[in-house]
Amino acid sequence: MHEAVLTDKQRAAFESDGFLVVPNALPPEMVAKLTDAVDRLYAAGVEAQGLSKTNHWQTRNCITLDDTFLELLDWPATVPLVVDLLNWNIQLITSHLIVRAPSPPDADAGWKAEGWHRDGGTSPQEMQEPHPRLFIKIAYWLTDVSEPGRGNIRFIPGSNRLIGRPAQAEDAPDPYGAIEICAKPGDAVLFENRTWHAVGPNLSNITRKSLFFGYGYRWLRPMDYVAMPQELLERCSPIDRQLLGEAKTPIGHVLPQDEDVPLKAWWLARQAALAST
Repeated sequence: MHEAVLTDKQRAAFESDGFLVVPNALPPEMVAKLTDAVDRLYAAGVEAQGLSKTNHWQTRNCITLDDTFLELLDWPATVPLVVDLLNWNIQLITSHLIVRAPSPPDADAGWKAEGWHRDGGTSPQEMQEPHPRLFIKIAYWLTDVSEPGRGNIRFIPGSNRLIGRPAQAEDAPDPYGAIEICAKPGDAVLFENRTWHAVGPNLSNITRKSLFFGYGYRWLRPMDYVAMPQELLERCSPIDRQLLGEAKTPIGHVLPQDEDVPLKAWWLARQAALAST
């Protein structure tokens, strides 16, 4: 697959809105492979753990659970865009599998979204505003959410530049300006940690399946792992090992050593190739 390059229009949209939709990021055959892996894990997970009260199931650090997920680590249609928006000194900080079955009839859902928030754990509460951009997530949609009410993600465009919570009218289901993202299987959306987002109820008869891969600066601690299994690292390319958090030298206040960031050489080579075209 051709490696994506961020266009000026895409950069402007991301800077303005805090998210960017990438249509057809995954071909149908990849969607099918990922869905097979998700279905297997979902069946085992529900049998062992059951569903939440709103009929959803999730697991973290899912990249270690199936090699198909590992293929997304440096996916050419999306991950180069993250490098263009952040830089080459990044790693995977989370991989998150979420399945949302139809909401139960007795759930107090309506059209109200669940849990408006910024990403980053406790960092939004601990850092002084305005917050910096620390990481970017890529959401991959494996099922058809091209219509509202299927457990779609909701964003508030421009909230990446907002100080404080978004305003919301009394008794309104969502804050002012909220939109629902409708997407087809294989579509992806990039969004940054500062963008306020939530999930709407699944009022359809479709079970929504999705994967979230988050990439942040290497000086951030990963969210859902301490260190990746050595067996996994040994099967990966140097760039993938960087993205999986491997470091040969301490991550301090100085620029990283080249051996720790092979993504830098890739980025420089790509910049030179782009400049020559």
